[in-house]
Amino acid sequence: MASDTTNNRLNGGVTGAPVENSGTTPANTQSFTSDGTWSQPDAGGATSVDVVVCAGGGGGMGDSGSGGGAGGFRSATGISVSGPVAVTVGQGGSGGTNSGGSVGSNSVFAATFSPSESTFVGTGGGKGGRAATDGGGQGGSGGGSSGPVGQGNVPPFSPPQGNPGGQTPNGRGGGGGAGSAGSGGSAGSGATTPLAPGVTFAEGGAGGASGGQGTATVGQGGDGNVPHGSSGGSGGSGRVIVKAPAAPFNFYGSGIWNMQALYTYVKADEWS
Repeated sequence: MASDTTNNRLNGGVTGAPVENSGTTPANTQSFTSDGTWSQPDAGGATSVDVVVCAGGGGGMGDSGSGGGAGGFRSATGISVSGPVAVTVGQGGSGGTNSGGSVGSNSVFAATFSPSESTFVGTGGGKGGRAATDGGGQGGSGGGSSGPVGQGNVPPFSPPQGNPGGQTPNGRGGGGGAGSAGSGGSAGSGATTPLAPGVTFAEGGAGGASGGQGTATVGQGGDGNVPHGSSGGSGGSGRVIVKAPAAPFNFYGSGIWNMQALYTYVKADEWS
């Protein structure tokens, strides 16, 4: 059986004198638009990560209906990790005609966040309502209605993951967003994060619009629609973003380097 040294040479490795090395691994950001698994970066062995979760937005209501609530939006720094972590990305709820749409689904980073939270979760947005008998749904952010509006930040987190929907007499309330509550028929505003520059998350759906989606690009509530028999807009899909910060390392090398190790340290500008 070939030795490790021989295997490394045959696999395109390099040999040299033993070396003691130290430096800083580069930050690594992974963005998930569908379910998957977060894995440790090539170098550094991150022990904590920064995470953003945005759930799927709620569907809007048609037939003079209200906007859906945005998916719950949360961010945290320093979540402890010790290996691969399962990731679930929430999907948007469907729009409804005159019997209500559906809520968005949750986005999850399955690592312990706190003693009371075994996973880090954003809750799906509530559906848009219409009348007193069909109020807005609750969720990350709540759906609008002319009856009871959907409550946001359900279940409650601190800081809040979203806001309640808006209310109008004609059933065309705006859905709540991560940045603000729905107000009358106007949608609540969304949120941004440095982990995804230029992207707006979790805006509510507008009441009595044309059945599209809020102007945010991730986790937005579906717009309401006006004509009789029309359908509200679907909610937008969520996202999960994970950043392993730059971290110092100390390493003793035997002088035998395979191509993966060589690539890792050249990429980090730590090879000499």
